[in-house]
Amino acid sequence: MLGEKIKALRKEKGMTQTELSQRLNSEFGLKTDRVMVSKWETGFQTPIFSTLQCLAELFGVSIDSLGGKTQEKDNVEAAKVALFSGAGEVTDEMWQEVVNFAKYVEAREAQKNENK
Repeated sequence: MLGEKIKALRKEKGMTQTELSQRLNSEFGLKTDRVMVSKWETGFQTPIFSTLQCLAELFGVSIDSLGGKTQEKDNVEAAKVALFSGAGEVTDEMWQEVVNFAKYVEAREAQKNENK
């Protein structure tokens, strides 16, 4: 799992979740915090591709070794362009709201089908 891999690499580097978030912020200009790192590690949220790139560079590993998939990256990037064209940088939080809304719509439709 991606979250388990992030946690293992973080611990291998001797970093706390806070230290990882601080390094991502200072070295890559990301806007993340300890809570977001915790969400990644538990699988509650998944980092966007650009964040995966930063994590891979910071840990000195390939994106593939983190568990990132090229097809998934292409799909996510295409969806971001379609949904946020001209909106500037799409943060992890913005993307997670899209994912959560999609899950809500999917559950709502499943409920409708059950009631038929």
